[in-house]
Amino acid sequence: MQKNGIERVLLIVGAGASGMLAAISARKQARALGIADKQFRIILFERNPKPGNKIAISGGGHCNLTHAGDVRHLLETGFFDKKEQRFLRHAVHRFSNADLLELFGRYGLKTMARENGRVFPESGRAAEVLELMQRMLRDSAAEIVTGARIDRLDCDDRGCIVCAGDRCFEGDTVILAAGGSSWGSSGTTGDGVRLAASAGQTVVRVLPALAPLWFNAPPRRELVGISLRNVALVAESDGASDVRRGDVLVSHRGVSGPACLSLSRSVASMMASGAQVRIAIDLFPGHNEQALSSFLLDQASRHGSRLLRTVLQRMPVAPEKLGESENENGEVQTIPNAFANEIMRLAKIDETVTMSVLGKQQRQRIVSLLKRLPLGTVRKVPLEQAEVSAGGVALGEIDPKTMRSKLNSRLYCCGELLDYAGEVGGFNLQAAFSTGWVAGLEATQALFGTEPA
Repeated sequence: MQKNGIERVLLIVGAGASGMLAAISARKQARALGIADKQFRIILFERNPKPGNKIAISGGGHCNLTHAGDVRHLLETGFFDKKEQRFLRHAVHRFSNADLLELFGRYGLKTMARENGRVFPESGRAAEVLELMQRMLRDSAAEIVTGARIDRLDCDDRGCIVCAGDRCFEGDTVILAAGGSSWGSSGTTGDGVRLAASAGQTVVRVLPALAPLWFNAPPRRELVGISLRNVALVAESDGASDVRRGDVLVSHRGVSGPACLSLSRSVASMMASGAQVRIAIDLFPGHNEQALSSFLLDQASRHGSRLLRTVLQRMPVAPEKLGESENENGEVQTIPNAFANEIMRLAKIDETVTMSVLGKQQRQRIVSLLKRLPLGTVRKVPLEQAEVSAGGVALGEIDPKTMRSKLNSRLYCCGELLDYAGEVGGFNLQAAFSTGWVAGLEATQALFGTEPA
């Protein structure tokens, strides 16, 4: 397409992480091919008043950019689904976490990796990351049309048209990078998925991921606000179950925290099939009921006059080895008082019971609750509270080496609108950056069809 002396036009729908990286890599590739900027127009469309809304609020406003480690570790740690690992492998190898940090480093961003591998800007400011990306866009001579919610996409052998209301724009190729359907307040309300579907792409049902769990009945007031470290959170429905290890926070609506966020996608999938999902906590992952029963028997023989309630309160949560902890240095968390009381309430044991009179059936009930303490039945996995969404454009219809649609040679898809969802820790942003980078580079290469000068 050539209009007003411009040889090619690339239209990018969405100016988030993947869309901005697509524009940056497209210009970089065009310049490497010897294409003058005036011969290649790159236009980003953003429905919000400014680009990068989700980046600005990511990581609680601190922006967890990526995750440390090699590509294999990043994929295996961040994406449990083997299909998603295989799809993302090429893109993350071509534009890795090291490449991302090198790019940002050239623009002066200093980063730090925490002990858990999560990488943040040293300043702790997501706004700094966004400011640098906007500088990159300016250096890439990319145009940004804000306040433009694209509601129509047409592509054929002659080119592509995108429209925002009565404003229409023509181009040679379209990159869809409009995000998923989570965190609607940031502007990601599924526009990209709907546009892809209108272009003939198969869309896998969109589900929330990295979300809190809301219960039918709120947790008991005494438990609200308590955080448990490194426990196992268990989801169970008829014929299905799943578990995640990590921290859990009891909220006034249900549960949250890293283990909950990781488990939420699986819970949403169970509920989508019509199942009722029950949530429980295993306070002693790594220890079976027999070991716990033996521990309580040992306590009874050594401390027969001690209250059962006291023994429970002194038991460390998720220990490597069973044993009492005096918790002198504060590093070992013991069962919180409110949880000890809840265990005894559910076991129907009076708080005055001592270890010497604890019966076998009572001990079995206690052990069962230590391994499966019920918290509630899930009412909702709120998409509007989810950090990302699962589902979206079917991966089998996208070439993982180029991000080009296998159904339409003028259409590329990248970022969260694709059917993948990573864990907490910077994995989703890295996937958005990597797939966006590859889409921009490959779309430009296909448009000009020459080797770098």
